[in-house]
Amino acid sequence: MNIQKEKTDERETKMTELELIEQIPDLKSRAFVRTLYESRPKDLPENPKKNTWYVYRPEGCICSEGTPYYSTMKIGSANNLMILFCGGGVALDAYSAARPSKIAPEAGQTTFYTPSCAVMGYFYGRGGIAASDRKDNPFKDWSVVIVQYASGDFHCGTNDFAYEDEELGSGVCHHHGYLNYRAMVEKIKEFVPAPDRILVTGFSAGGFGTALLTDDVMRIFPECKDVTALVDSATFSYDGWHEVAEKQWKAPKEICDRLVSDDLVLDSLLALTRQQGDRVRIAFTCTYRDALLSLCQNYADGKGMIFDQEGGDHFQAVLKHLVETLQEEVPGVSIYLFDKPHEEVEVGNLTEHTIIASPWALDYSFDGRKFIDWLQDVVCGRPSLVGLDLLNR
Repeated sequence: MNIQKEKTDERETKMTELELIEQIPDLKSRAFVRTLYESRPKDLPENPKKNTWYVYRPEGCICSEGTPYYSTMKIGSANNLMILFCGGGVALDAYSAARPSKIAPEAGQTTFYTPSCAVMGYFYGRGGIAASDRKDNPFKDWSVVIVQYASGDFHCGTNDFAYEDEELGSGVCHHHGYLNYRAMVEKIKEFVPAPDRILVTGFSAGGFGTALLTDDVMRIFPECKDVTALVDSATFSYDGWHEVAEKQWKAPKEICDRLVSDDLVLDSLLALTRQQGDRVRIAFTCTYRDALLSLCQNYADGKGMIFDQEGGDHFQAVLKHLVETLQEEVPGVSIYLFDKPHEEVEVGNLTEHTIIASPWALDYSFDGRKFIDWLQDVVCGRPSLVGLDLLNR
């Protein structure tokens, strides 16, 4: 066991948020985050103002490292609700569970997931389609609950996962994603008990969460008959989805039972269609050679966390199968695929990862179709397909 490593990790979890900010190595990034922190939302009051962001700290909810969990929400002036699941990696086994990201990472150390909502929980996810400061955002007046990601379990776990690692020793990863999500959604339901329309969406790990949990959301709001599920940048092939969900994350049984193949998102969306029928619209968006998903694909294939042409090729094939199957099995499915080169990854012709929370989500167009216009059409019951020719490149 690496005693020094254990002491370092424990010290980081006990730091205040300001102390954590001071650990950011890059001076410009540190100054930027400090400015954001100083303008963080206030805690949720008993009578919140409309269209104002607040922080909610659900009692008893924790992040994977054991620190208190919190996230943000706003009550809109329209009786519509957006539930947005944030991303931040995944823990698929003991090796990845033992290696969460750090404020000041060690050189050469591979990490797999965000273990805490500290600092980032005040503002992560509130841009893009959730932004309330853009007059041209069709969702600006909606109520929004941001479900921060700090559990490594695609928002669906209930387990305290004890692991042993040859290099780093023993530890516990609190896979409490399902508990945290339910606490946030149950709270906003107090203010928006009967929305006319619901958009369940999420990016990266939150996209997986969207596929896994939209059915659960619909059971929380049984009277709402106008629901859209938008998965942003979430799929890769892995043979162990059922086992990791059942044994490591301890997801609810109805979630585990859906996972019957190597594609968690496809399994979940097909099950959602069978369960909810035309009460839900299903939409999917992704770049066609997503760099970070190809990285995950390489890890799932036993190659480690590397960017390469082969990982991009495998991911593209998985994406093509998912899209073609959704077209065959899901009436009125909407797809938006696009080609935006990754700015930092220079191998394998790999592309950007996620769009809905990005600064360019409200402005980006591909193949003559603006993303936000496509999404508004989807939510209003006008399905369409964009960029499918990319899959044959």
